[in-house]
Amino acid sequence: MAGGAMAVSPGKVAAYTDAMTSSRDAAGIRSADRTLQILDAVGASPDGLTAADLADQVGLSQATVYRLLATLQAHDYLVRTKDAHYILGRAVDDLGRAVRAQLIATPAVRDILARMRDTARAPAYLTVFRGDDIAVAHVADSVAHPRIGQLHVGFAEAAHVTAFGKIMLAEKDDAELRRYLDRHGAPMLTGHSVTSEQELRDQLDEVRAMQVAVEVDEYMPKLACIAAPVRSRTGRTVGAVSVSTGTDDFASRAHDLERVVRRGAWHVASSLHA
Repeated sequence: MAGGAMAVSPGKVAAYTDAMTSSRDAAGIRSADRTLQILDAVGASPDGLTAADLADQVGLSQATVYRLLATLQAHDYLVRTKDAHYILGRAVDDLGRAVRAQLIATPAVRDILARMRDTARAPAYLTVFRGDDIAVAHVADSVAHPRIGQLHVGFAEAAHVTAFGKIMLAEKDDAELRRYLDRHGAPMLTGHSVTSEQELRDQLDEVRAMQVAVEVDEYMPKLACIAAPVRSRTGRTVGAVSVSTGTDDFASRAHDLERVVRRGAWHVASSLHA
């Protein structure tokens, strides 16, 4: 062979390539496993952990731990406090919120909301808790029954003047409601908006008694909404289903729409318990 070069068979090249790929895959799995161990350890510690604590707990060198911590910080999964402890970051909370929404907005639940839309001849909404906030998790609309433009998936505003928001606020105790209002306020959106804390508390008492919430022209002029709570096995409100329609249309068939949301809420709760 020219220059005395040694021939390498295609089989040996393939074997070498496979070995390198396998080695990289194994390294990636180890890195992912170590990252998850760190997240688990931090999550299990109420006060967070230092890099040295983590190195001891997961059995890694501090250099390796610092490298993994830097990646987790960069993506906001961990936050470093002033006293050098690492605590869970916003990204973990976002994942938790997404999980809670997905646990409720299942394909079966989406089908239920679609049937609500067709029966009510109006867009139907599913609302869930996202941490202390209240957000729309799914909207069942159609060309014939379009949603209100502002009420998109992820909408988390104006709970004090929406029927689904009132259902969810009614689940909060006095301290939780106070914290919510301190953060979000109760701004006036129309001339019918409830802005008084005491008036809102009175409304929420009525919602708890009736197990249904109605708002007319509070969020938007000429718009009405009716909602019912979705309850867990323990009786806790975990979500709300609602439909929205024009004020005049609502006045003419409020009873029928109430029946739609009450039945829809029952079906959603039943699907979650199945």
